[in-house]
Amino acid sequence: MDRSDIPDEGTNVEELMRKIKENIKTRKAIDLCANAGDMTGMRADEAEGHTPFKIGKPGEWDYVKSNWDIQNNNYSISSHRRILGKVLVKGRELVHGEVRRYVDPMVWKQREFNASIIRILDDIAARLGGISAQVDDKIAQSQSTISAQVDDKIAQSQSTISAQVDDKIAQSQSTISAQVDDKIAQSQSTISAQVDDKVAQSQSKISSDIDEQVKSVVAAMNEDIENRAWLAGILDNRIAKESVRASNTISESHADCINYFVFEERFRGARADIKERQSAFIKYFKGCRNVLDIGCGRGEFQELLRDHEIGGRGIDIDEDMVNFCKSKGLDVEKIDAVSYLQKLEDKSLDGIFIDQVVEHLEQEYLIEMLNLSFMKLIYGGTIVVETVNPLSFFSFANFYIDMSHKRPVHPETLRFLLNVAGFREIKIELIAPVRDDARLKKIKIGERRDEHSEEIEIYNHNIDMLNATIYGPQDYALIGIK
Repeated sequence: MDRSDIPDEGTNVEELMRKIKENIKTRKAIDLCANAGDMTGMRADEAEGHTPFKIGKPGEWDYVKSNWDIQNNNYSISSHRRILGKVLVKGRELVHGEVRRYVDPMVWKQREFNASIIRILDDIAARLGGISAQVDDKIAQSQSTISAQVDDKIAQSQSTISAQVDDKIAQSQSTISAQVDDKIAQSQSTISAQVDDKVAQSQSKISSDIDEQVKSVVAAMNEDIENRAWLAGILDNRIAKESVRASNTISESHADCINYFVFEERFRGARADIKERQSAFIKYFKGCRNVLDIGCGRGEFQELLRDHEIGGRGIDIDEDMVNFCKSKGLDVEKIDAVSYLQKLEDKSLDGIFIDQVVEHLEQEYLIEMLNLSFMKLIYGGTIVVETVNPLSFFSFANFYIDMSHKRPVHPETLRFLLNVAGFREIKIELIAPVRDDARLKKIKIGERRDEHSEEIEIYNHNIDMLNATIYGPQDYALIGIK
Protein backbone atom coordinates (compact mmCIF):
# COMPACT_ATOMS: atom_id res chain seq x y z
CA MET A 1 0.00 0.00 0.00
CA ASP A 2 1.31 3.48 -0.88
CA ARG A 3 1.14 5.82 2.11
CA SER A 4 0.37 8.67 -0.20
CA ASP A 5 -3.18 7.25 -0.31
CA ILE A 6 -3.68 8.16 3.39
CA PRO A 7 -4.79 11.78 3.92
CA ASP A 8 -2.66 14.07 5.99
CA GLU A 9 -5.58 15.44 8.05
CA GLY A 10 -5.92 12.98 10.93
CA THR A 11 -6.18 9.23 10.86
CA ASN A 12 -9.44 7.30 10.59
CA VAL A 13 -8.61 3.67 11.47
CA GLU A 14 -11.82 2.14 10.09
CA GLU A 15 -11.56 3.98 6.79
CA LEU A 16 -7.90 2.97 6.65
CA MET A 17 -8.76 -0.75 7.17
CA ARG A 18 -11.43 -0.64 4.43
CA LYS A 19 -9.01 0.81 1.91
CA ILE A 20 -6.32 -1.70 2.92
CA LYS A 21 -8.71 -4.62 2.23
CA GLU A 22 -9.75 -3.20 -1.11
CA ASN A 23 -6.11 -2.66 -2.02
CA ILE A 24 -5.30 -6.25 -1.13
CA LYS A 25 -8.14 -7.59 -3.29
CA THR A 26 -7.16 -5.53 -6.34
CA ARG A 27 -3.44 -6.20 -6.15
CA LYS A 28 -3.41 -9.91 -5.38
CA ALA A 29 -4.20 -10.67 -9.04
CA ILE A 30 -0.91 -9.09 -10.21
CA ASP A 31 1.50 -10.11 -7.43
CA LEU A 32 3.84 -12.98 -8.16
CA CYS A 33 4.64 -15.72 -5.73
CA ALA A 34 8.40 -15.84 -5.33
CA ASN A 35 8.55 -19.22 -3.63
CA ALA A 36 5.55 -20.97 -5.30
CA GLY A 37 7.87 -23.25 -7.20
CA ASP A 38 9.79 -24.22 -4.08
CA MET A 39 6.55 -24.96 -2.17
CA THR A 40 4.93 -27.24 -4.79
CA GLY A 41 8.10 -28.90 -6.11
CA MET A 42 8.14 -31.40 -8.98
CA ARG A 43 5.05 -33.59 -9.36
CA ALA A 44 5.22 -37.31 -9.59
CA ASP A 45 3.73 -37.51 -13.09
CA GLU A 46 6.35 -35.01 -14.39
CA ALA A 47 9.16 -37.05 -12.79
CA GLU A 48 7.86 -40.20 -14.48
CA GLY A 49 7.67 -38.55 -17.92
CA HIS A 50 3.85 -38.31 -18.07
CA THR A 51 2.05 -35.24 -19.27
CA PRO A 52 0.89 -33.22 -16.14
CA PHE A 53 -2.80 -33.55 -15.40
CA LYS A 54 -4.53 -30.17 -15.74
CA ILE A 55 -7.36 -29.11 -13.37
CA GLY A 56 -10.06 -26.74 -14.55
CA LYS A 57 -10.19 -24.85 -17.82
CA PRO A 58 -6.99 -24.14 -19.78
CA GLY A 59 -4.91 -21.46 -17.95
CA GLU A 60 -6.92 -21.46 -14.69
CA TRP A 61 -4.59 -23.81 -12.84
CA ASP A 62 -1.51 -21.79 -13.78
CA TYR A 63 -3.26 -18.59 -12.70
CA VAL A 64 -4.15 -20.06 -9.26
CA LYS A 65 -0.62 -21.34 -8.69
CA SER A 66 0.82 -17.93 -9.55
CA ASN A 67 -1.45 -15.91 -7.21
CA TRP A 68 -1.91 -17.99 -4.05
CA ASP A 69 0.28 -15.65 -1.91
CA ILE A 70 -1.65 -12.49 -1.02
CA GLN A 71 1.22 -10.92 0.97
CA ASN A 72 2.15 -7.55 -0.55
CA ASN A 73 5.60 -6.12 0.25
CA ASN A 74 6.00 -4.02 -2.84
CA TYR A 75 5.29 -0.58 -1.45
CA SER A 76 7.20 2.39 0.12
CA ILE A 77 6.16 5.18 2.49
CA SER A 78 7.00 8.70 1.31
CA SER A 79 5.65 12.26 1.14
CA HIS A 80 5.96 15.11 -1.30
CA ARG A 81 5.89 17.80 1.35
CA ARG A 82 9.28 19.33 2.10
CA ILE A 83 8.76 20.64 5.62
CA LEU A 84 6.29 18.20 7.08
CA GLY A 85 7.44 15.30 4.94
CA LYS A 86 9.59 13.60 7.56
CA VAL A 87 6.96 13.99 10.20
CA LEU A 88 4.29 12.63 7.88
CA VAL A 89 6.49 9.69 6.85
CA LYS A 90 7.21 8.86 10.45
CA GLY A 91 3.57 9.08 11.34
CA ARG A 92 2.56 6.96 8.44
CA GLU A 93 5.15 4.34 9.35
CA LEU A 94 3.72 4.23 12.89
CA VAL A 95 0.21 3.86 11.49
CA HIS A 96 1.40 1.25 9.04
CA GLY A 97 3.03 -0.72 11.81
CA GLU A 98 -0.17 -0.61 13.86
CA VAL A 99 -2.19 -1.72 10.87
CA ARG A 100 0.22 -4.55 10.14
CA ARG A 101 -0.13 -5.76 13.67
CA TYR A 102 -3.86 -6.37 13.04
CA VAL A 103 -3.79 -7.26 9.36
CA ASP A 104 -0.74 -9.53 9.07
CA PRO A 105 -2.25 -12.39 11.15
CA MET A 106 -5.23 -12.53 8.80
CA VAL A 107 -3.06 -12.29 5.71
CA TRP A 108 -0.78 -15.02 7.09
CA LYS A 109 -3.69 -17.36 7.76
CA GLN A 110 -5.13 -16.71 4.34
CA ARG A 111 -1.70 -17.30 2.82
CA GLU A 112 -1.29 -20.59 4.69
CA PHE A 113 -4.78 -21.63 3.69
CA ASN A 114 -4.08 -20.84 0.02
CA ALA A 115 -0.81 -22.74 0.14
CA SER A 116 -2.53 -25.79 1.65
CA ILE A 117 -5.22 -25.68 -1.03
CA ILE A 118 -2.55 -25.48 -3.75
CA ARG A 119 -0.65 -28.44 -2.29
CA ILE A 120 -3.84 -30.51 -2.03
CA LEU A 121 -4.90 -29.67 -5.56
CA ASP A 122 -1.44 -30.36 -6.88
CA ASP A 123 -1.42 -33.73 -5.16
CA ILE A 124 -4.87 -34.48 -6.59
CA ALA A 125 -3.61 -33.55 -10.06
CA ALA A 126 -0.60 -35.82 -9.62
CA ARG A 127 -2.80 -38.68 -8.50
CA LEU A 128 -5.23 -38.10 -11.32
CA GLY A 129 -2.29 -38.02 -13.74
CA GLY A 130 -1.12 -41.39 -12.47
CA ILE A 131 -4.61 -42.81 -12.70
CA SER A 132 -4.89 -41.43 -16.27
CA ALA A 133 -1.57 -43.09 -17.18
CA GLN A 134 -2.74 -46.39 -15.71
CA VAL A 135 -6.04 -46.09 -17.58
CA ASP A 136 -4.14 -45.39 -20.80
CA ASP A 137 -1.96 -48.44 -20.19
CA LYS A 138 -5.00 -50.59 -19.46
CA ILE A 139 -6.74 -49.29 -22.57
CA ALA A 140 -3.66 -49.99 -24.68
CA GLN A 141 -3.38 -53.51 -23.26
CA SER A 142 -7.12 -54.10 -23.75
CA GLN A 143 -6.93 -52.81 -27.33
CA SER A 144 -4.00 -55.09 -28.07
CA THR A 145 -5.77 -58.10 -26.51
CA ILE A 146 -9.07 -57.31 -28.27
CA SER A 147 -7.27 -56.73 -31.58
CA ALA A 148 -5.54 -60.11 -31.30
CA GLN A 149 -8.82 -61.80 -30.40
CA VAL A 150 -10.64 -60.07 -33.27
CA ASP A 151 -7.89 -61.11 -35.71
CA ASP A 152 -8.24 -64.71 -34.51
CA LYS A 153 -12.02 -64.58 -34.87
CA ILE A 154 -11.75 -63.04 -38.34
CA ALA A 155 -9.22 -65.66 -39.43
CA GLN A 156 -11.45 -68.45 -38.14
CA SER A 157 -14.52 -66.88 -39.79
CA GLN A 158 -12.69 -66.45 -43.07
CA SER A 159 -11.58 -70.04 -43.02
CA THR A 160 -15.11 -71.24 -42.23
CA ILE A 161 -16.74 -68.96 -44.81
CA SER A 162 -14.17 -69.92 -47.46
CA ALA A 163 -14.90 -73.59 -46.88
CA GLN A 164 -18.64 -72.97 -47.03
CA VAL A 165 -18.30 -70.88 -50.20
CA ASP A 166 -16.18 -73.58 -51.83
CA ASP A 167 -18.84 -76.15 -50.98
CA LYS A 168 -21.61 -73.90 -52.31
CA ILE A 169 -19.66 -73.20 -55.51
CA ALA A 170 -19.02 -76.87 -56.04
CA GLN A 171 -22.69 -77.68 -55.49
CA SER A 172 -23.78 -74.80 -57.76
CA GLN A 173 -21.37 -75.86 -60.49
CA SER A 174 -22.67 -79.37 -60.36
CA THR A 175 -26.30 -78.19 -60.43
CA ILE A 176 -25.67 -75.62 -63.19
CA SER A 177 -23.74 -78.16 -65.25
CA ALA A 178 -26.66 -80.57 -65.04
CA GLN A 179 -29.15 -77.80 -65.92
CA VAL A 180 -26.99 -76.62 -68.83
CA ASP A 181 -26.77 -80.17 -70.16
CA ASP A 182 -30.56 -80.47 -69.92
CA LYS A 183 -31.07 -77.08 -71.62
CA ILE A 184 -28.61 -77.98 -74.37
CA ALA A 185 -30.37 -81.27 -74.94
CA GLN A 186 -33.76 -79.53 -75.04
CA SER A 187 -32.43 -76.77 -77.29
CA GLN A 188 -30.87 -79.26 -79.66
CA SER A 189 -34.14 -81.14 -79.84
CA THR A 190 -36.12 -77.90 -80.36
CA ILE A 191 -33.65 -76.52 -82.91
CA SER A 192 -33.61 -79.81 -84.75
CA ALA A 193 -37.42 -79.79 -84.91
CA GLN A 194 -37.45 -76.13 -86.00
CA VAL A 195 -34.78 -76.79 -88.62
CA ASP A 196 -36.78 -79.69 -89.96
CA ASP A 197 -39.89 -77.50 -90.08
CA LYS A 198 -37.99 -74.65 -91.74
CA VAL A 199 -36.45 -77.04 -94.26
CA ALA A 200 -39.86 -78.49 -95.00
CA GLN A 201 -41.37 -74.99 -95.31
CA SER A 202 -38.45 -73.82 -97.44
CA GLN A 203 -38.75 -76.82 -99.68
CA SER A 204 -42.46 -76.19 -99.99
CA LYS A 205 -41.86 -72.47 -100.62
CA ILE A 206 -39.12 -73.17 -103.14
CA SER A 207 -41.31 -75.71 -104.88
CA SER A 208 -44.18 -73.19 -104.90
CA ASP A 209 -41.89 -70.40 -106.18
CA ILE A 210 -40.52 -72.67 -108.86
CA ASP A 211 -44.04 -73.63 -109.88
CA GLU A 212 -45.06 -69.96 -110.01
CA GLN A 213 -41.97 -69.03 -112.01
CA VAL A 214 -42.51 -71.95 -114.36
CA LYS A 215 -46.14 -70.93 -114.75
CA SER A 216 -45.07 -67.34 -115.38
CA VAL A 217 -42.50 -68.41 -117.96
CA VAL A 218 -44.99 -70.77 -119.58
CA ALA A 219 -47.62 -68.02 -119.59
CA ALA A 220 -45.15 -65.61 -121.19
CA MET A 221 -44.18 -68.25 -123.72
CA ASN A 222 -47.84 -68.97 -124.43
CA GLU A 223 -48.54 -65.27 -124.83
CA ASP A 224 -45.54 -64.93 -127.13
CA ILE A 225 -46.68 -67.96 -129.10
CA GLU A 226 -50.18 -66.53 -129.30
CA ASN A 227 -48.80 -63.17 -130.45
CA ARG A 228 -46.63 -64.86 -133.07
CA ALA A 229 -49.51 -67.05 -134.21
CA TRP A 230 -51.72 -64.00 -134.37
CA LEU A 231 -49.08 -62.11 -136.36
CA ALA A 232 -48.65 -65.12 -138.64
CA GLY A 233 -52.37 -65.10 -139.25
CA ILE A 234 -52.26 -61.39 -140.08
CA LEU A 235 -49.39 -62.01 -142.51
CA ASP A 236 -51.29 -64.88 -144.15
CA ASN A 237 -54.32 -62.64 -144.57
CA ARG A 238 -52.16 -59.91 -146.07
CA ILE A 239 -50.51 -62.36 -148.45
CA ALA A 240 -53.91 -63.53 -149.55
CA LYS A 241 -55.03 -59.95 -150.03
CA GLU A 242 -51.89 -59.17 -152.03
CA SER A 243 -52.64 -61.96 -154.50
CA VAL A 244 -56.13 -60.53 -155.05
CA ARG A 245 -55.03 -56.88 -155.25
CA ALA A 246 -52.38 -57.31 -157.93
CA SER A 247 -53.68 -54.27 -159.76
CA ASN A 248 -53.20 -51.86 -156.85
CA THR A 249 -50.69 -49.03 -157.07
CA ILE A 250 -47.19 -49.31 -155.61
CA SER A 251 -47.89 -46.63 -152.98
CA GLU A 252 -50.89 -48.51 -151.62
CA SER A 253 -49.00 -51.78 -151.30
CA HIS A 254 -46.15 -50.01 -149.56
CA ALA A 255 -48.53 -48.35 -147.13
CA ASP A 256 -49.75 -51.70 -145.84
CA CYS A 257 -46.30 -53.28 -145.52
CA ILE A 258 -45.48 -51.65 -142.12
CA ASN A 259 -46.94 -53.56 -139.17
CA TYR A 260 -47.23 -51.09 -136.28
CA PHE A 261 -47.86 -53.89 -133.78
CA VAL A 262 -44.41 -55.38 -134.56
CA PHE A 263 -42.93 -51.88 -134.48
CA GLU A 264 -44.20 -51.24 -130.95
CA GLU A 265 -43.00 -54.65 -129.74
CA ARG A 266 -39.50 -53.72 -130.83
CA PHE A 267 -39.19 -50.01 -130.06
CA ARG A 268 -41.76 -49.15 -127.37
CA GLY A 269 -41.21 -52.17 -125.13
CA ALA A 270 -42.90 -55.32 -123.92
CA ARG A 271 -46.52 -55.15 -122.80
CA ALA A 272 -45.54 -56.00 -119.19
CA ASP A 273 -43.18 -52.99 -119.04
CA ILE A 274 -45.83 -50.66 -120.48
CA LYS A 275 -48.43 -51.92 -117.98
CA GLU A 276 -46.06 -51.32 -115.08
CA ARG A 277 -45.42 -47.75 -116.24
CA GLN A 278 -49.12 -47.00 -116.88
CA SER A 279 -50.16 -48.39 -113.49
CA ALA A 280 -49.06 -45.05 -111.96
CA PHE A 281 -52.14 -43.41 -113.59
CA ILE A 282 -54.77 -45.80 -112.24
CA LYS A 283 -55.12 -43.67 -109.06
CA TYR A 284 -56.72 -40.87 -111.14
CA PHE A 285 -59.59 -43.13 -112.26
CA LYS A 286 -60.56 -44.91 -109.02
CA GLY A 287 -64.33 -45.18 -108.71
CA CYS A 288 -64.91 -44.40 -112.40
CA ARG A 289 -67.38 -46.43 -114.51
CA ASN A 290 -66.78 -45.14 -118.05
CA VAL A 291 -63.16 -44.36 -118.97
CA LEU A 292 -62.15 -43.88 -122.59
CA ASP A 293 -58.65 -45.02 -123.66
CA ILE A 294 -57.81 -43.06 -126.83
CA GLY A 295 -55.12 -44.83 -128.87
CA CYS A 296 -55.31 -47.97 -126.72
CA GLY A 297 -52.68 -49.80 -128.82
CA ARG A 298 -52.07 -53.32 -127.46
CA GLY A 299 -54.61 -52.75 -124.64
CA GLU A 300 -52.25 -52.51 -121.66
CA PHE A 301 -54.26 -49.79 -119.91
CA GLN A 302 -57.53 -51.57 -120.71
CA GLU A 303 -56.25 -54.62 -118.86
CA LEU A 304 -55.24 -52.43 -115.88
CA LEU A 305 -58.76 -50.94 -115.76
CA ARG A 306 -60.25 -54.42 -115.82
CA ASP A 307 -57.89 -55.67 -113.10
CA HIS A 308 -58.93 -52.75 -110.84
CA GLU A 309 -62.65 -53.22 -111.63
CA ILE A 310 -62.89 -49.86 -113.42
CA GLY A 311 -65.25 -49.65 -116.37
CA GLY A 312 -63.58 -48.62 -119.62
CA ARG A 313 -63.31 -49.03 -123.37
CA GLY A 314 -60.66 -48.32 -125.99
CA ILE A 315 -60.37 -46.96 -129.52
CA ASP A 316 -57.55 -47.16 -132.08
CA ILE A 317 -57.16 -46.63 -135.83
CA ASP A 318 -54.78 -49.58 -136.30
CA GLU A 319 -56.72 -52.68 -137.31
CA ASP A 320 -54.05 -55.07 -136.06
CA MET A 321 -54.07 -53.43 -132.60
CA VAL A 322 -57.84 -53.58 -132.41
CA ASN A 323 -57.90 -57.25 -133.43
CA PHE A 324 -55.25 -58.08 -130.83
CA CYS A 325 -57.22 -56.32 -128.06
CA LYS A 326 -60.38 -58.14 -129.05
CA SER A 327 -58.49 -61.42 -128.89
CA LYS A 328 -57.81 -60.53 -125.24
CA GLY A 329 -61.51 -59.99 -124.59
CA LEU A 330 -61.22 -56.19 -124.36
CA ASP A 331 -63.91 -53.69 -125.42
CA VAL A 332 -62.08 -51.94 -128.28
CA GLU A 333 -63.32 -50.27 -131.47
CA LYS A 334 -61.45 -49.27 -134.66
CA ILE A 335 -62.22 -45.55 -135.05
CA ASP A 336 -60.40 -42.22 -134.78
CA ALA A 337 -60.78 -40.09 -131.64
CA VAL A 338 -62.67 -37.11 -133.09
CA SER A 339 -65.22 -39.27 -134.90
CA TYR A 340 -65.84 -41.36 -131.78
CA LEU A 341 -66.15 -38.34 -129.46
CA GLN A 342 -68.51 -36.57 -131.82
CA LYS A 343 -71.05 -39.37 -131.62
CA LEU A 344 -70.98 -39.52 -127.79
CA GLU A 345 -73.39 -37.61 -125.61
CA ASP A 346 -72.00 -34.70 -123.65
CA LYS A 347 -70.95 -35.46 -120.04
CA SER A 348 -71.09 -39.20 -120.68
CA LEU A 349 -67.47 -40.00 -119.72
CA ASP A 350 -65.90 -39.76 -116.25
CA GLY A 351 -62.31 -40.29 -117.43
CA ILE A 352 -60.12 -40.03 -120.56
CA PHE A 353 -56.66 -41.55 -120.96
CA ILE A 354 -54.44 -40.57 -123.93
CA ASP A 355 -51.01 -42.26 -124.00
CA GLN A 356 -48.39 -41.58 -126.71
CA VAL A 357 -50.97 -40.19 -129.14
CA VAL A 358 -50.72 -36.38 -129.35
CA GLU A 359 -47.29 -36.51 -131.03
CA HIS A 360 -48.98 -38.35 -133.98
CA LEU A 361 -51.62 -35.64 -134.55
CA GLU A 362 -51.85 -32.50 -136.62
CA GLN A 363 -52.39 -29.24 -134.73
CA GLU A 364 -56.02 -28.73 -135.75
CA TYR A 365 -56.96 -32.31 -134.99
CA LEU A 366 -55.29 -32.15 -131.54
CA ILE A 367 -57.15 -28.98 -130.57
CA GLU A 368 -60.50 -30.40 -131.70
CA MET A 369 -59.89 -33.66 -129.82
CA LEU A 370 -59.11 -31.80 -126.57
CA ASN A 371 -62.16 -29.56 -126.92
CA LEU A 372 -64.41 -32.57 -127.53
CA SER A 373 -62.83 -34.38 -124.56
CA PHE A 374 -63.81 -31.49 -122.30
CA MET A 375 -67.39 -31.55 -123.62
CA LYS A 376 -67.83 -35.30 -123.15
CA LEU A 377 -66.45 -35.44 -119.58
CA ILE A 378 -68.69 -35.00 -116.54
CA TYR A 379 -67.89 -32.22 -114.06
CA GLY A 380 -65.01 -33.45 -111.90
CA GLY A 381 -63.90 -35.89 -114.60
CA THR A 382 -60.16 -36.37 -115.17
CA ILE A 383 -58.09 -36.33 -118.35
CA VAL A 384 -54.54 -37.75 -118.47
CA VAL A 385 -52.40 -36.97 -121.53
CA GLU A 386 -48.98 -38.66 -121.68
CA THR A 387 -46.43 -38.00 -124.44
CA VAL A 388 -42.72 -37.66 -125.28
CA ASN A 389 -40.77 -35.01 -123.34
CA PRO A 390 -39.05 -32.72 -125.88
CA LEU A 391 -37.15 -30.95 -123.06
CA SER A 392 -34.93 -34.04 -122.76
CA PHE A 393 -32.39 -34.21 -125.60
CA PHE A 394 -32.01 -37.94 -124.94
CA SER A 395 -35.72 -38.42 -125.59
CA PHE A 396 -35.82 -35.95 -128.49
CA ALA A 397 -32.93 -37.73 -130.23
CA ASN A 398 -35.04 -40.90 -130.45
CA PHE A 399 -38.27 -39.11 -131.33
CA TYR A 400 -38.23 -39.81 -135.06
CA ILE A 401 -37.50 -43.51 -134.75
CA ASP A 402 -41.27 -43.74 -135.11
CA MET A 403 -41.93 -42.41 -138.62
CA SER A 404 -45.59 -41.78 -137.75
CA HIS A 405 -44.59 -39.06 -135.30
CA LYS A 406 -45.57 -35.62 -136.55
CA ARG A 407 -43.94 -33.31 -134.01
CA PRO A 408 -43.22 -33.25 -130.26
CA VAL A 409 -45.50 -31.11 -128.09
CA HIS A 410 -43.94 -28.83 -125.51
CA PRO A 411 -45.36 -29.33 -121.97
CA GLU A 412 -46.37 -25.68 -121.65
CA THR A 413 -48.04 -25.76 -125.07
CA LEU A 414 -50.11 -28.78 -124.08
CA ARG A 415 -50.94 -27.15 -120.74
CA PHE A 416 -52.12 -24.06 -122.61
CA LEU A 417 -54.33 -26.12 -124.96
CA LEU A 418 -55.92 -27.96 -122.03
CA ASN A 419 -56.51 -24.69 -120.22
CA VAL A 420 -58.09 -23.09 -123.27
CA ALA A 421 -60.34 -26.14 -123.67
CA GLY A 422 -61.63 -25.47 -120.13
CA PHE A 423 -59.67 -27.86 -117.88
CA ARG A 424 -58.50 -26.67 -114.45
CA GLU A 425 -56.07 -27.78 -111.76
CA ILE A 426 -53.63 -28.85 -114.48
CA LYS A 427 -50.38 -30.39 -113.24
CA ILE A 428 -47.34 -31.96 -114.90
CA GLU A 429 -45.70 -35.25 -113.93
CA LEU A 430 -42.28 -36.19 -115.34
CA ILE A 431 -41.92 -39.94 -115.89
CA ALA A 432 -39.55 -42.56 -117.38
CA PRO A 433 -36.22 -41.20 -116.01
CA VAL A 434 -32.97 -42.10 -117.78
CA ARG A 435 -30.85 -44.72 -115.96
CA ASP A 436 -28.10 -43.33 -113.74
CA ASP A 437 -25.39 -45.26 -115.59
CA ALA A 438 -26.36 -43.41 -118.78
CA ARG A 439 -26.08 -39.93 -117.20
CA LEU A 440 -23.04 -37.68 -116.79
CA LYS A 441 -21.02 -38.42 -113.63
CA LYS A 442 -20.12 -35.90 -110.94
CA ILE A 443 -16.89 -35.63 -108.97
CA LYS A 444 -17.14 -36.77 -105.37
CA ILE A 445 -16.04 -34.25 -102.75
CA GLY A 446 -14.47 -35.61 -99.57
CA GLU A 447 -15.11 -34.30 -96.08
CA ARG A 448 -11.92 -32.23 -96.12
CA ARG A 449 -12.08 -29.14 -98.31
CA ASP A 450 -9.10 -27.81 -100.28
CA GLU A 451 -8.40 -25.11 -102.83
CA HIS A 452 -10.21 -27.09 -105.57
CA SER A 453 -13.44 -27.71 -103.63
CA GLU A 454 -15.19 -24.60 -104.97
CA GLU A 455 -14.29 -25.47 -108.59
CA ILE A 456 -15.56 -29.03 -108.08
CA GLU A 457 -18.87 -27.73 -106.68
CA ILE A 458 -19.29 -25.46 -109.72
CA TYR A 459 -18.46 -28.39 -112.01
CA ASN A 460 -21.00 -30.66 -110.29
CA HIS A 461 -23.65 -27.92 -110.49
CA ASN A 462 -23.05 -27.65 -114.24
CA ILE A 463 -23.26 -31.45 -114.56
CA ASP A 464 -26.65 -31.39 -112.81
CA MET A 465 -27.87 -28.76 -115.26
CA LEU A 466 -26.60 -30.75 -118.24
CA ASN A 467 -28.17 -33.97 -116.93
CA ALA A 468 -31.51 -32.17 -116.50
CA THR A 469 -31.34 -30.89 -120.08
CA ILE A 470 -29.70 -33.78 -121.93
CA TYR A 471 -30.78 -36.75 -119.81
CA GLY A 472 -34.06 -35.51 -118.33
CA PRO A 473 -37.16 -37.72 -117.96
CA GLN A 474 -38.14 -39.19 -121.32
CA ASP A 475 -41.90 -38.62 -121.02
CA TYR A 476 -44.32 -36.33 -119.24
CA ALA A 477 -48.01 -36.43 -118.41
CA LEU A 478 -50.55 -33.62 -117.94
CA ILE A 479 -53.45 -34.22 -115.57
CA GLY A 480 -56.46 -31.93 -115.77
CA ILE A 481 -59.86 -31.76 -114.04
CA LYS A 482 -63.06 -30.54 -115.68
